[in-house]
Amino acid sequence: MLGKMGLKPYTIYEIKYLTHGEPDSPRIASFSMRPKDGEKFNFVPGMFSSLFLDPSDKLFRSYSIASSPNEDHMEFMIELINGRFTSQLANLKEGDEIYISEPRGAFLYEPDDARSDLFLAAGIGIAPFFSMLRYLKSKDMKRDVYLFYSIKHKDDIVNLPELEGYKELGLNIVFTITRDPESALWHGERGRINTRMIENHASDYLSRTVYLCGGIKFVKDIVAELKEKGVIDEEIKRDIWGE
Repeated sequence: MLGKMGLKPYTIYEIKYLTHGEPDSPRIASFSMRPKDGEKFNFVPGMFSSLFLDPSDKLFRSYSIASSPNEDHMEFMIELINGRFTSQLANLKEGDEIYISEPRGAFLYEPDDARSDLFLAAGIGIAPFFSMLRYLKSKDMKRDVYLFYSIKHKDDIVNLPELEGYKELGLNIVFTITRDPESALWHGERGRINTRMIENHASDYLSRTVYLCGGIKFVKDIVAELKEKGVIDEEIKRDIWGE
């Protein structure tokens, strides 16, 4: 299996907890690792890799890459849902070894000078957008980008200071919460991302390339809305969980 998957051993050098986990939100942890042989994988922002704790075992999970291709490591932002695989991930520590497959996938970020970008992220679907934004920063590329980021609770936002820092590159961020009560102090949007919300902030969204990442229902619903508004399918790039 090691050869077939193109697996390579990496060493974890940092584990950070990005959220503490609300009662109905899994805790999110960041795992950063470097290749043991010093030869990192090449990839395009938006791709994913599969993680194996044991290369001889068939147990693995696939996650979006959160780091930039121009960094010397790979980072994965993972919801620790206490499943068969994530419960083992939660017990890892710095210095442990893990195996990563060659990056793959069709959700590729390819900045187009003729079109601006519209990023739509639900929950941990924010991970590949960190790869994209970090890539832009590494290239010092200024882009007109709108990011709509939906989370259940305001405390579920991942790396808020880092996200705010990308505003100097041209990033506009719209946060929306779906579970916090109306009484909670919050100055952003509420409810799931929809075309009405998008239009209120990015009136030119029909002329933007759409990148969206989230669960299957979120993706299918928003794609249907976008198409109804006139966005052509070729301008909607999506990464879906649950299929």
